[in-house]
Amino acid sequence: MTKSTHAPHVNIHDALKLNGEPEAIVDYYTGWAKTYDDDVRENYYGIQYIAQLLGDSIAPTVNESRESLVVADVGCGTGLMAPALHRLGLTQLEGIDLSEAMIEKARETTLYQALHANINLHDPLPQKLQQRYDAAVCLGVFTPGHVTPDALNQIIGMTKPGGVVVISTRVPYYTQTNYQSVSDQLINKGIVHLRSRHLDAPYRDDGDAHYWVYEVR
Repeated sequence: MTKSTHAPHVNIHDALKLNGEPEAIVDYYTGWAKTYDDDVRENYYGIQYIAQLLGDSIAPTVNESRESLVVADVGCGTGLMAPALHRLGLTQLEGIDLSEAMIEKARETTLYQALHANINLHDPLPQKLQQRYDAAVCLGVFTPGHVTPDALNQIIGMTKPGGVVVISTRVPYYTQTNYQSVSDQLINKGIVHLRSRHLDAPYRDDGDAHYWVYEVR
């Protein structure tokens, strides 16, 4: 059952109308960074939902204590998800984002071991990020106006074999893009295994999302 009941906040609404150009995205989020948390935090159900999916998915796959796992928060923004991940014992946390202004806000949380700004998921990954992480989580990036589905390849590329990747896709994004075919190609090539998919699950009060749990091969 869908949980959406409200129109999006004006700043969220305008963000969903971006054209996917990195320069436009950086400019928009630079202007939004100061009020982002206040605008977005309320009724952002996806934070706890995706964090719990990651926590539930790690135990059968990675034979290490959670405290030792290095986790990428991809599209971390101002760091809203960091507290939820810390509560699950995932404290070796690194944040990745395109926007320097959002990364600076994330730095203020003091919950990240490292932060990486100016990372465009459509460019080749810096070598330092290749197969670096035991797990990666990505909330609110695969959404209208932001990245193409091919960005999934880069997130997979950050993650070590045997690691877990958990992704959210807003429902309109999924229906308007070729995300399913990109995901299917990665599965069919044996690059990832789809461990679970959760359709029309809680995201925000202005819309739901699909969630995808992959294991990297």
